Amino acid sequence: MDLGCGSGVLAIAAAKLGWSPVAGVDHELESVRATAENAEANGVVVAVERFDLIRGGPAPSAPLVLANLLRPLLLCVARAGFAGGEVPRTLIASGLLSTEADEIAAAFARHGLVETDRRASAEWSALVLRRSE
Repeated sequence: MDLGCGSGVLAIAAAKLGWSPVAGVDHELESVRATAENAEANGVVVAVERFDLIRGGPAPSAPLVLANLLRPLLLCVARAGFAGGEVPRTLIASGLLSTEADEIAAAFARHGLVETDRRASAEWSALVLRRSE
């Protein structure tokens, strides 16, 4: 599941790497269209639909969730939780400033997602959060 799929880069890469099924959501209709067109152009299947992470309620979930989103949207997802209470096994949160990483890790910890890896480059960070069993 690619939350905030934009043009579909992460979803398409996941499909190319053999993940299936792959899905993506975005609140922008143009992004939904772009993801569908780019998936077709790349010969992969990505189920894509419009979804508002701010007002849409719990976020769609899957065993692996990719969320390349800015801090406010990541906090919305953490606050709303995941559809059906289905916490992903792994959540990769990226698109955040390094100074925001601890806050984002703490926000998802309430869902039982524990930070297992952090990658930083300049002022940007990405977190790997895994469900504690």
